[in-house]
Amino acid sequence: MSAPLRAIVTLGPTQEPLDEVRFVGNRSSGRMGTEIAAELLRRGCHVTAMAGPCQPPGLDSLPEVVRFRTAEELRAALASRWPSADLLVMAAAVADWRPVEVQAGKRRRSAGRVSIQLEPVGEILGSLDARSNQFVVGFALEPADDLLDSAHAKLGRKRADCIVANPLETMDAAEIDGALVWADGRVERPDGRCAKSLFAAWLTDRILPAARMRAGR
Repeated sequence: MSAPLRAIVTLGPTQEPLDEVRFVGNRSSGRMGTEIAAELLRRGCHVTAMAGPCQPPGLDSLPEVVRFRTAEELRAALASRWPSADLLVMAAAVADWRPVEVQAGKRRRSAGRVSIQLEPVGEILGSLDARSNQFVVGFALEPADDLLDSAHAKLGRKRADCIVANPLETMDAAEIDGALVWADGRVERPDGRCAKSLFAAWLTDRILPAARMRAGR
């Protein structure tokens, strides 16, 4: 019997601090990533969940949860664990920008406007070195009218085997209206909008056989 597939699922937001109280970040409940991690676990995978500052239902029931707050903490966690993994599902909503300077203590509110200089957060998924036997799934949240074009463009930039494209209009909803966009141009969709738990099962049906084949399992 072959060894279980080793999967990493990232989930939730990052928080890039302005000071010791405030931060810049993306909205994310972490629920979709938690459902995917739980489904992979049910299918016999060894699952490591990497969770940002969120507490979705079911997260505490996962056997291995690595916490991060900032994008750089997530990058470091992946750098230490990705080399020994087979499958990465990058569902985390990494902030696009971070403050250039982080003020100690608490930045006081003034009567006037405050200007804060931001810098881009470096690409994480596209900068990972993936071996030929590793499988990578990315996520894209975009407006519905630009969803598939954006997902196709991100595939190469993020060096992913496939991308889950999710319309911006369903953000924070209990359901998802996603599509799976493959590097070879295929686009697959479930039968309409569905609960995130059902989408996780639908997605796992497609990515797990591909990841096992890639890993030689």
